[in-house]
Amino acid sequence: MKPYLSALRGNINSGTRLCLLRRCVADDFTVSLDQLVLLIALNLLLAFFVDLASSLPHPQFYSYAVAANGLDVLLFLFAVYLVSKLLMENRVALRLAVYIYSMSPFFLLLWVMLGRLEVLLPPDDVVIYRVFYLLYLTWVIIAIGRVLTLLAGGYSRKVPAAMAIIVLAWVLPASYFAENTTLWYAAEEQGVDEYAAYRALDVEGIFYRQPELLTQHLEPLLTERSDRDDLYFVGFAGYALQDVFRNEIEFARALFDERFDTAGRSLVLINSLATRDTLPLASSSNLQRALQHIGNVIDRENDVVVLFLTSHGDRAELSVNFWPLRLNDMTPAMLKQYLDDAAIKWRIIMVSACYSGSFIETLKDPNTAIMTASSADRSSFGCDDKRKLTYFGEVLLQRQLQEQYSFAAAFEEAAREIEIRELAEKRDPSQPQIYIGEAMQEKLRRLESSLSAAVGKDSATVILDP
Repeated sequence: MKPYLSALRGNINSGTRLCLLRRCVADDFTVSLDQLVLLIALNLLLAFFVDLASSLPHPQFYSYAVAANGLDVLLFLFAVYLVSKLLMENRVALRLAVYIYSMSPFFLLLWVMLGRLEVLLPPDDVVIYRVFYLLYLTWVIIAIGRVLTLLAGGYSRKVPAAMAIIVLAWVLPASYFAENTTLWYAAEEQGVDEYAAYRALDVEGIFYRQPELLTQHLEPLLTERSDRDDLYFVGFAGYALQDVFRNEIEFARALFDERFDTAGRSLVLINSLATRDTLPLASSSNLQRALQHIGNVIDRENDVVVLFLTSHGDRAELSVNFWPLRLNDMTPAMLKQYLDDAAIKWRIIMVSACYSGSFIETLKDPNTAIMTASSADRSSFGCDDKRKLTYFGEVLLQRQLQEQYSFAAAFEEAAREIEIRELAEKRDPSQPQIYIGEAMQEKLRRLESSLSAAVGKDSATVILDP
């Protein structure tokens, strides 16, 4: 057994030298089927204990990741076979596999450090992480390129061709079919009942308070001003079990009050334990009544209503959830009916949710602008408890609309930034969507000009609460 372990140690040392771009020759490696098996087993064992350590103190084994790891190995071996069969000699296959697996412990260590960096950085500060992630990918590509160059006897056209085969036959299929290879994840602390506060809710009392609570927030809304086109803001945070949606709506309201002159003309409906006694619920009936009231106080021919909805979503549906209360999910048809019944002519609708693009077809008309976090068949990202805002809210609200008054330009910049981030994180692109009706295009130009002149010089940057 000792000779096998000595050869294994030598292979790992040589692989690390390759990773560090130091001189390395073929004779530095011990190439055999035994060594390949040992290297694969070592890498799986290291991954096992790294995942276990990172999920303490309450690790939960994820059995499906075993199959994902097995598929990852099979795809790698298939890619190695194709490289040797199509571009190099058959005997190169084993050598190529040993070389790359000899480098794996080094890159696993870098991956652990990258993950630690992500944890230490503030959730909203992704630029530094992106830079290091791209550096990591570049380093891996260069190291594999060195391996291929070593096998080819020098740089030639075979090297980029082999790299393309590895990407197409291993990296891309593995990232899709074997995406989650993490063997352990952190379970919730034992003995903690996260839903205890929800179980203790006075459901009947909450429902009976809604008419009075909504009236308290509707009556102070200021009426329209005859000397200008006013903006009114309505926020709707539909999912109570995660604070990111409440955060997003509260930030959106603060932004529009400060920069878009909606102070005194804004309202939020939020499902959250924190606001259940102070703010109206985000329910379909409350939204219907709120829009009806706003329709009666605005100048319907001139004023604009901004409606921002954020929650989880499904195809043609926005989740409205405050368990154990039973609330109706929101559909595009319901939303259109509420707006039509309230006779709200000019509408800017923003939907931050998965599959939110499915709202566009039903809601679009010449007087409407619609911006969604995703296309009709895609997920959007950023709705987890560690974040203050979703990806869509972070980029559109916290960055773009803080710098300009053009909704269209802000959306286009936000969509580009989101696309870059999702590609860096190996996510399926969410493909944010925008529609602006013909009449609304001219309306927005006038509105943006008046806001810039009246508010722009005095508006302050809205700060996200820590």
